[in-house]
Amino acid sequence: MVDNFLRGLINKEWKMGKITIGFLDILLLVFATVFGCAIRFSLRNVVAGDYKMFFEPWVATLREAGGGFKGLSAEFEYVDYTTPYLLILSFISICPFFNTLYLMKMVSIFFDFVAAIAVAFIVLEETESRKKAVMAYGVMLFLPTIVANGSMWAQCDIIFTSFVMLSLLYMLKDRPRLSLIFYGIAFAFKLQTFFILPLYVLLWVKKKMKIQHFLWIPVMYFIGVIPSWIAGKNLWELLTVYFFQANGEMDIYALSHKFPNIYQIIGTDSFLREYADAGVYFTLAVLMVLMYYIAGKKFVFTKDLTIRMGMFFVMIVVYFLPHMHERYGILADVLSVAVAFYNPKKFYVPLIAVICSFGGYTLYLAQKTVVPMWVYAVLYLLLIIDLGIGIYKDINGIGDKNCILDAAEGN
Repeated sequence: MVDNFLRGLINKEWKMGKITIGFLDILLLVFATVFGCAIRFSLRNVVAGDYKMFFEPWVATLREAGGGFKGLSAEFEYVDYTTPYLLILSFISICPFFNTLYLMKMVSIFFDFVAAIAVAFIVLEETESRKKAVMAYGVMLFLPTIVANGSMWAQCDIIFTSFVMLSLLYMLKDRPRLSLIFYGIAFAFKLQTFFILPLYVLLWVKKKMKIQHFLWIPVMYFIGVIPSWIAGKNLWELLTVYFFQANGEMDIYALSHKFPNIYQIIGTDSFLREYADAGVYFTLAVLMVLMYYIAGKKFVFTKDLTIRMGMFFVMIVVYFLPHMHERYGILADVLSVAVAFYNPKKFYVPLIAVICSFGGYTLYLAQKTVVPMWVYAVLYLLLIIDLGIGIYKDINGIGDKNCILDAAEGN
């Protein structure tokens, strides 16, 4: 009797709007969520150097200025974060529950789950498989770089990443306005949002969106700085904070800050000024050539190709651009999960991408890595080449059925 009931429960399914979900799906979601929270809870007391050097003093400064919206009037000796995240820190500064470290980690953990849900729906959008979507959710919650970024490091890179993934989700749903709104929100948090911008330009070329949709990027950024402006900050300084970041004066002491890119092969501490400038121009040149070539091809921008091309451009940028930090590959790490679930033959993509990224994390968090960084850099380059070959085959109609030439579109 009990056996029959349990077997029947295993096969039970419920309809939730347009989505059908089964008992086993719910079970996996629950266990993934519980254990995802448990692994993050076990890391709650890890204190990284960035917290002691930057975040804790920033929160103290915000608290002294009154916290909340008042805290935004605080004068910092140095801070390069934008208003949206400083506002979060300012409210954390006056929160009576838990300590600053826990609260910062809880914010990042919340967005871990947002990103996981966004990836699950991105997978569902292409595969129409709820099982793959649920599994993608679970994989996301246990991705080493995702767990370490917020739960160990108390960093916030997952926030902008979550909004980029929501942007891509709605782009796949052919809702470009909402997509660019989310992209604009991501940009309001982090400059690294622009790593994937070439994809959006090509989507515009292929008539997936209109030029006016891009106006949402500066609009959302401007909305984001309004609280600090009201608090008395100089509007021009608020609008140009990314120019200060891009100047890279704080990062000039190394060409790569533990990220496995080309500078781990040619040297991270030689010709600092010369290679830094050359690296920027070289990266822009590579992007321009790639975009020129792809824009001139006639092909259908499938959902699978959109995700792979997004990951490809992010990897190109972080590989050749100087002064990349360990965490800057996080967007590629997240996209790699969707790539693997779109095409199971690409299972090695997240394995290589995440292992290489996590090599930089260990070098920062544990101050050592067993495998030399140049090895990770070579592996990362090979993965870029592999993705590039796949994209080349697809846009030229010599790949698989993921991308078919469509001369009728005239693109």
